[in-house]
Amino acid sequence: MYFSQYNLILPMKENPKFPYAILNSLSGGFDLVSQEDYEKLMALKSGEIVEDSEFLANLQSRGYLYQNKEDENQRLQERWPEFNQALHETSPQVLLVPTYTCNLACPYCYENGIKHKKDLITKDVVDTFFKYLAQQFPDQKPFITLFGGEALQNSVRQKEMIDYIVKEAASGGYAISAVSNGYDLKEYLDILQQAEIKEIQVTLDGPKVVQDQRRPTAGGQGTYDKIMEGLEEAIQRKVPINLRAVVDKTNFEDLVILAEDLDSRGWLDLPPQRFKTAIGRNYELFECSATPQYLLGQAEHWAMFMELAEKHPILKKFHTPEFKGINHLVQTGELYLPSYDTCPACKTEWVFDLYGDIYGCTASAGQDEFKLGTFYPEYQLKDQEVKEWQDRSVLTIPECKDCEVSLICGGGCGAIAKDRTGRVQGPNCRPIKELLTLGLNYYGDQILKMGY
Repeated sequence: MYFSQYNLILPMKENPKFPYAILNSLSGGFDLVSQEDYEKLMALKSGEIVEDSEFLANLQSRGYLYQNKEDENQRLQERWPEFNQALHETSPQVLLVPTYTCNLACPYCYENGIKHKKDLITKDVVDTFFKYLAQQFPDQKPFITLFGGEALQNSVRQKEMIDYIVKEAASGGYAISAVSNGYDLKEYLDILQQAEIKEIQVTLDGPKVVQDQRRPTAGGQGTYDKIMEGLEEAIQRKVPINLRAVVDKTNFEDLVILAEDLDSRGWLDLPPQRFKTAIGRNYELFECSATPQYLLGQAEHWAMFMELAEKHPILKKFHTPEFKGINHLVQTGELYLPSYDTCPACKTEWVFDLYGDIYGCTASAGQDEFKLGTFYPEYQLKDQEVKEWQDRSVLTIPECKDCEVSLICGGGCGAIAKDRTGRVQGPNCRPIKELLTLGLNYYGDQILKMGY
């Protein structure tokens, strides 16, 4: 018998009956494990013979045990089309960068290296962009995300261009979203509401004293009050908001005060279709951080959230962490499909900028070494490089092929992999087991009640 490569046996939230859980990302199996069964599982994993036919039959039916490695490899190939179909059914996101300039001066901005690009998009580029969309996506409507720099700056010329873009999107039947610092959001709401708005993402790193220090204007002024004014107006108009906080060791605990503020405004009681939150991690991408001592690893980040949420339950209302599919398990009773690939570049995500350049994803936007072609003044695509991004998966990355968590990690971010290893087909490893263990602790009571 072959003990599946993808079996993960992890500690559950402390309880006397089921101290462990087993999950398998290939089969989708998840079960609570008693101490007695844990010992049998560990014996099987180490190659020992277990004389319990009923136990072994159950393991096979749940996808934890195969006759041999070849049977598991066959199952791995069989589930690939299932994942691929789900990927192709996902509406693609096409990001349009009208400018790389920004009216804020956030010290951790990962786009600091492209601040020399200071122009604004022209109508000719916009017209060509929409012609390209109609040709390249004839059977599937992508949604258009305004990206930057800062796409929503309150200048006459930029408002005219965004107005033009939004009207073209509306006439073409495209929904729009925007990634914004939110400083001039209020001045843009009339413009944006000319089209269907999928969501507006706004970043707020904490309460007023924290936000004003971490995300001031380029002239050094605070931004909290003006951003909150814009958010208040947007929420009154029922514009969907995705509020994102970027945190590190210096401001993590300030999330509590921010959460209390948002709750007092009634925003945390809104349905997720109208208001949701994300907690982003400040980390190094293409440049070294000026304060690396304050950065958090991914597992450390969520461990800190858990600890803080236990002391301040308002954080549980503020944000529902996913923990690599454990929340999905609690909500639906099922694990996610195996993730052969978690990098959206050139598949469900494309970036087009004001210069007519094409990039594969938000992380690589504006970085010349990641440029994949042009759509203006003429269309040219580096087909071989695009194919390398599109073919990237745990089936093609050598380091992923024998990894027990590959179908959850999905190879990680391709842009980081290329930046760190020099290869698109390189891995960007994540602390998957640590994150799952945190999730089994955080949602442990709910999982136990589900009776796996």
